[in-house]
Amino acid sequence: MRIACFSCGSQTELPDKVGFRDTCPSCDAYLHCCAQCRFWSDGRCTEPSAEKVGDPRGINFCDWYSARAQDAPEKGSGKAGRSEAEELWKKLTEK
Repeated sequence: MRIACFSCGSQTELPDKVGFRDTCPSCDAYLHCCAQCRFWSDGRCTEPSAEKVGDPRGINFCDWYSARAQDAPEKGSGKAGRSEAEELWKKLTEK
């Protein structure tokens, strides 16, 4: 399973599923969290049976968690776009 970290956009290859304590190898963000779940959309959980979690970017033990397998983080996550802009700026300003 290949997923993109919601925090930094780094691609991670996992053997079969995301463990509760798995973190991104690039930024150490938890991968088993609301922000990384396929039910997370527009800042809220769309799974009606799921319990509300206090920190959507922190570790959780939600039974409804399902990793969002994709090549890019959800639009609006912010950090991936900023890092890409910073890299572009570095390339443009190098002499």
